[in-house]
Amino acid sequence: MTNREVAQVLLKIADLLEIKDDNPFKIRAYRNAANTIFRLEENINDLHRLDRIGNIPGVGKAVKAKIEEMLETGKCQFYQRLLDEVPEGVLQMLSIPGVGHKTVRTIYDNLGIRSLKELEKAAKEHQIRELPGLGRKTEHNIIKGLEMLAKSAGKATLGLSMPIAEELKDYLLSLDTVSHASIVGSLRRGKPLVGDIDILVASDDFPAVYNKISSYPGIVSIDRAQPDCISGKLLYNIDFEVIVVGLDDYYPYLLWTTGSKAHRQEIFQNVDIKSLQGLLSEEQVYNQLGYPFIPAELRENTGEIEAAKDDKLPILIECQDLRGDLHIHSSWSDGAMKIEELKAACLELGYEYIAVTDHSKSLPISGGLNEERLSAQAKVVDALNSESEEITILKGIEADILKDGQIDFDDEVLNQLDIVVASIHSNFKLDKEKQTERIIQAIKEKNINIIGHLTGRLLNRRKGYEIDIEPILEAAEKNRVALEINSHPDRLDIDAEIARQAKEYGVKTAINSDAHHKADLHLIRYGVTNARRGWLEPEDVINTWEKDRLLDYLRKK
Repeated sequence: MTNREVAQVLLKIADLLEIKDDNPFKIRAYRNAANTIFRLEENINDLHRLDRIGNIPGVGKAVKAKIEEMLETGKCQFYQRLLDEVPEGVLQMLSIPGVGHKTVRTIYDNLGIRSLKELEKAAKEHQIRELPGLGRKTEHNIIKGLEMLAKSAGKATLGLSMPIAEELKDYLLSLDTVSHASIVGSLRRGKPLVGDIDILVASDDFPAVYNKISSYPGIVSIDRAQPDCISGKLLYNIDFEVIVVGLDDYYPYLLWTTGSKAHRQEIFQNVDIKSLQGLLSEEQVYNQLGYPFIPAELRENTGEIEAAKDDKLPILIECQDLRGDLHIHSSWSDGAMKIEELKAACLELGYEYIAVTDHSKSLPISGGLNEERLSAQAKVVDALNSESEEITILKGIEADILKDGQIDFDDEVLNQLDIVVASIHSNFKLDKEKQTERIIQAIKEKNINIIGHLTGRLLNRRKGYEIDIEPILEAAEKNRVALEINSHPDRLDIDAEIARQAKEYGVKTAINSDAHHKADLHLIRYGVTNARRGWLEPEDVINTWEKDRLLDYLRKK
């Protein structure tokens, strides 16, 4: 089993225990172990061979035994016993946006519902509103949540699909008869949710490619095999397709298989793709078709073709343009790493500055800092900054935007900080007008520099709350407040569409990792991809700026 598979079982155990209203300390132990294993840099199988599972932070004796059982047998008897008590279909109810363990327990205990289909029927027959503690609003949210799940069914986030695709691509490139391989389709374009993984390979030996794929450990099934295509399912039930072409056809088909259908139809008007054989790059293919090179993330037919014709394509931001990360959590709140450990990790990434922005006091469940702890943390940051000038640590906070738009620290406290990220963590269900005004009020606060994860969306789990984006952009431009592109692949918030609108309004953005562990710092690549889809250039993103310019921007707010 892989690290991710082990962690997922542990998380499911925690969820099942919580549905059963079991010991909260026991539940937390399984969750903490799962989160640590998700982020492990080492292969958990290697640790098991070295008898080092017990050395993993947060893994006690009971959890260690379950992990070792999974690695040795591929199963966990404790997990199976829990599923006998609480069926898998009940566990799946937690995937409905806004539905928590207590609600699931109430529904299961009172109605005995065992599947999403049964739940939908009960909700539409108005049975949910009659249950203790639920009501009409919960019933309505369940129906809407099930509709959202149906729309995103079978889709995976970039954070899940991209590493799997990269591993499969590299595996295929290890075959002597494969000269080129590329991830293509919506995944190469960086769409936040993808329905499948598509890989294009150049090879004249189809049987060898087929045999190589057949022996790949991550293959669940091969459903179709034709002379130019192999498709089936990978781990986590993700569909895949490997497209096999000759070397002369590789670059025309790289362009063809990457762009959206609308982009492809426009670019290849009245052109036989076979007439493009032998070209040696995508640039050459585009040039032959009468266009300059169009970056993969823009190939959606949303204006990029006209911009290419007029020589007005943006010079898109790249990961190496980033000079720092302005939203990072440490062990002072709910992060896993000490500030000095984060500093060392960011030095390795070549950053010039980082901002430590732990949660504020209105989020006690995440260890939010009160005024005294924030002041104590500032002294630690000052001491670390005095040790060396290789990297500057900015004193910050992720402050809570309260229901009325006020911030949970007063100006006297916020004045002492270098940077303030303001985010919503509660009251998601305000109506559109109130939620919009709430955010605008926060933007007007004089010490706010960045609005974090603007819409609150969690892909495949929670729809963003309703807001009117145009007045928010107008307020952000007027008050010199940047909008965050939160790089976590479950968020990617703001999305590419809002990022592009922000650029048009002159509103700056900040691409941040929202890291809670040093491994999360690398998630920032997904934020950059999202920014590229939003047509953003380095100048549009404040953490591409050199330090003095950034600090001047933050102070002038």
